[in-house]
Amino acid sequence: MITEMIAALILTGAVNEQASAVPVSELRGLSVAGAAMRLGAARDPAPAISMVGPRGRVDVYPVQALTPTAPNRGVCEARLVPPERADDSVQLYGPNAWAGAYPRTAAIYVVARDGRVVEVLNPLMRSQPPRAQGESAERYTRRLMLKDRDPWLSVAPGRLPLSDLDGFLERRPDLAAPAEAVVKRACRTAPTILAEPRTDTTGVLQGLALLPFAWRLPALNEQRREAQVRGAALFARMRLGEAVPGGGARFAAENPGVRRYADAEDPTYEVLSIDMGADASNNLARMNAAALVGLRDGRVVWLADGGAAAGLGLLTAMCVDRSRQATNHRPGCTDTGYFYP
Repeated sequence: MITEMIAALILTGAVNEQASAVPVSELRGLSVAGAAMRLGAARDPAPAISMVGPRGRVDVYPVQALTPTAPNRGVCEARLVPPERADDSVQLYGPNAWAGAYPRTAAIYVVARDGRVVEVLNPLMRSQPPRAQGESAERYTRRLMLKDRDPWLSVAPGRLPLSDLDGFLERRPDLAAPAEAVVKRACRTAPTILAEPRTDTTGVLQGLALLPFAWRLPALNEQRREAQVRGAALFARMRLGEAVPGGGARFAAENPGVRRYADAEDPTYEVLSIDMGADASNNLARMNAAALVGLRDGRVVWLADGGAAAGLGLLTAMCVDRSRQATNHRPGCTDTGYFYP
């Protein structure tokens, strides 16, 4: 009982080690360096998405790139809160986590055009339909995963993302942060969960079940490392505004780990995915990272770190069909709408 109480106290994180609050209105119009300074960063931020088009260059940064690194053994999060909650104490864990924050996702992005902040994005949380009478929990969960998906960055469900570049800023005003919102950041010591020693029967059984496949791990980890090196080199060759040597189709055919996707309704537009590999692990699942490249008439018009842009649904958009369902309708998409390179 005492152990459980201690664990609960540590898990909720009762002491706020670091906190900051910056109004969204104070970020708009600043240079990227100025926004980073205002949010407390002391490093050069890296964008999740960079694009170039008729309206100039646009860079989309995860807000974490513009904030300080987490303290040693610390965990930091940021959310949008109303101004009257800016000075409130925050819990990062437990049933009261981020009480009072706007009902939006944990993903906050800062958008800059030609080096100046023009918008702060924070998608709304997806509303969950009621569970049908007699519907099992498993079927209901699967329906939530697959049905009524909203690919924010695509001009329409089923289309490849970012074909209109930064057009989503006007097309989807619901992605923008409320004008009065405050970016609240809080840090805690990473939670330590105390538990009495016990035999993990489930884990033992899972380990035994996977034991016959363990021989695959060394080769799989070697493939992951090779993809990291190869993918980084290929992605480094992509330059905004420059033509891809030989065109997208030839580049994909000549380079392992590269896929090409053509837009059925826009013949001059295509997207390349590049396998960026993964760190070695004991996981037998193929969960490699992906980088994406948008091409218009064979020239690079946008570049994206698929992982950093995940909060905007970039990879998810690759796997949403015309009926707004997450499916395997494109190569690399699983039947649950997960994209892998």
